[in-house]
Amino acid sequence: MAVEYSLDPADIASARLLAIGVRPRLEFALFTVCLAALLAWSVSPWTFSMLPLLIGLTASLGGFRLMQIAKVRQSAQAAYDRNPTLRRRTSAGWDERGVTIQPSGSSAELIAWTSLQRLRENDRIVLLLQKSGQFHAIPKRAFPDKTQLGALRLLARRLAITRPRLR
Repeated sequence: MAVEYSLDPADIASARLLAIGVRPRLEFALFTVCLAALLAWSVSPWTFSMLPLLIGLTASLGGFRLMQIAKVRQSAQAAYDRNPTLRRRTSAGWDERGVTIQPSGSSAELIAWTSLQRLRENDRIVLLLQKSGQFHAIPKRAFPDKTQLGALRLLARRLAITRPRLR
């Protein structure tokens, strides 16, 4: 099976964040819930002398994390602008040997199932993390239907899931 796609800066940012384990929506939601709980606690009849400090630290950490996420997105845009390979039409195919990635006008790269460290995904992309630290992102919009995406997941589970840390 094969799909064709072009990446955009948001795909690259999503891939980088997923590769380092950052989930912006989840983190933002958790910081918001923590801050709301602390603020609710501050107006309750219970007292805790360090509560203002906890509120300030939570808000500061949340703001700092949002700034880090913004920096990753900015660097993804810069990488997209300076690397023409990222803008090329790319095909990705998979079979019993592994996943073949081929940007148009470039040579194909076969990623063997045994060289994958993880297969991760979010609502935007499927990320192939290699043991070497490289990763390839395939946007979910490239899959014409859920059955093709399911076929990739099934093959990955069947051929590579026996190793630890593949999700």
